Amino acid sequence: MKRRNRFKQTTTLAYRLIQLEEAARARASHLPPGSERERLLKKAREAERAVQIEEWLATPGAEPPP
Repeated sequence: MKRRNRFKQTTTLAYRLIQLEEAARARASHLPPGSERERLLKKAREAERAVQIEEWLATPGAEPPP
């Protein structure tokens, strides 16, 4: 049976998602309008939304994000 390679994350999920969002937006800002730029901006929006959901899940009794 094949064993999984496991490693411990040294940063939080929220921090990694924020880094992903910032990097995607920075790369998109240097591109001309087109499909690649839109793909990066979509990735940034998804990461931002994931941070909101992660924060919502971590807060007991909080209302769902808009």
